[in-house]
Amino acid sequence: MRTKLLIFVSLFGLNSICLGQKNANDSLLYKKLINEYNVSINSSREVALEAVNKLEQLSLRQNNLFFLADAYFKKALIYYFNSDYTKAKAYSVKAIENAKRSNNYKVLLKATNILGAIYYNFGDLKKAEYYYLEKIKTAHLTNDSVEEIGTYYNLGLIYVQQGNYLKSANINFKALNFFERSKDTFNLHLSLHAIGYAYMNLEDIPSALKFYRKSLGYALHYKDKYDIAGIYTDISAAYDILKNIDSAIYYIDLSLKMALKEKDDFHFIIALNNKAGYYLKQKNYFQALSLSKESEALILKSDRKLALCEVYSNTSTAYLELNKLDSAIKYADKGYKLGAELDQPKYLCIYARVLSSIYEKERKVDSAFKYFKLYFAFNDLLKKESQLRGIAQKEFLYEKQTQESLRAKEQQLSKTKLEKQKQINLIVIIASILLAIFLIIGIINFKQKQKANTLVVKQKLLLEDKQKEIIDSINYASRIQRSLMPTEIYISKYIKK
Repeated sequence: MRTKLLIFVSLFGLNSICLGQKNANDSLLYKKLINEYNVSINSSREVALEAVNKLEQLSLRQNNLFFLADAYFKKALIYYFNSDYTKAKAYSVKAIENAKRSNNYKVLLKATNILGAIYYNFGDLKKAEYYYLEKIKTAHLTNDSVEEIGTYYNLGLIYVQQGNYLKSANINFKALNFFERSKDTFNLHLSLHAIGYAYMNLEDIPSALKFYRKSLGYALHYKDKYDIAGIYTDISAAYDILKNIDSAIYYIDLSLKMALKEKDDFHFIIALNNKAGYYLKQKNYFQALSLSKESEALILKSDRKLALCEVYSNTSTAYLELNKLDSAIKYADKGYKLGAELDQPKYLCIYARVLSSIYEKERKVDSAFKYFKLYFAFNDLLKKESQLRGIAQKEFLYEKQTQESLRAKEQQLSKTKLEKQKQINLIVIIASILLAIFLIIGIINFKQKQKANTLVVKQKLLLEDKQKEIIDSINYASRIQRSLMPTEIYISKYIKK
């Protein structure tokens, strides 16, 4: 099983906006250098570092602490992914100091996060936890809920290394709920991965694979190659536990190929050492030893003590199987002491078992029995079975809450639809009533108008009749008058002028 990385790949996308540029030209220059960094960080860290060096020099010349903090953080990030943790730590501290002085809270959060990751790789889990908790405090003060809840992912992995799988699952289920509600699928896939890793360490492989596959789906969607390599490694380890060695080798080769292509030393070393473990199970001890030694050489360059705990296990076991007991004891003893230094019950349990087997071969009964008892003591300390039930209860609670939430949404939706339908029905009824009223009024008006028109016609006809009677009377009177009056002939005949 691998030691999971505790730093978000999204760190590459940090963009800073300075609040105190002296003029527009300076602002454009800062933005240009930051853009050069963003464009090159995933393809060429050398080019990215060159851009950051220019950003640092410009910030120093103009005493721009805001951008200086950003430059130091970006340098820390580059050195981190180059596995140069000493320089990464130094620049992280500088970034935090300048971020505080310039109120650059984005850089403060990111630099605190990377410092926690550095101490995690050093094996100093207490300091790693301290910096993650500091990040949570700052995120809370600045109302940055995404950064606050996102840090649960990192804390959960620390708790896994401490053997507290229940606590790890607890906080990651909280993160899962938050990111699902906010539809933040990028951070969601990290939480799913962390929960899968907790199940892995409790050897509940079906549950681990379920969460890994969900996480992988989101990671592939976002083309998050850094975490894809890690998920492939974890899926490979799950199949290894299921004794499906073909699938285990298939996924570990996918991880090695991607890590090598992306210059991802972190996952490359882990995958390389895991493959050494597979060779051990195939009894190919020389090949296993070769890969373990190659992993050790790469790790020693970066002082990753937690990773060494994994490597020394394979190396000591390979020497044991090759019957090179002196070398086997040497590496097993180094691993045991390193596990004690880092307060790692999981590794103490592993090396106690290996040392017991070595001393048994050497017929040193007392030493063999001593480490055999320690193996059971450390194994009991982890309380795997009880914590597994606790995680199962948390998952059940999560799924129950999810289903209840879905049902509540459906009920609310149905209620809303019903209310809308009632409103529509009411509107239709009111509209129908109004339409009927307008129709009745229209009919009444029409009838009244029709009656009025009939009356007018009657009156017109009556008037026309009266007018005709008058005209007829006039005409009749005229005829009588004409009949009584003498004609012009009569007058001319009898009346002389």
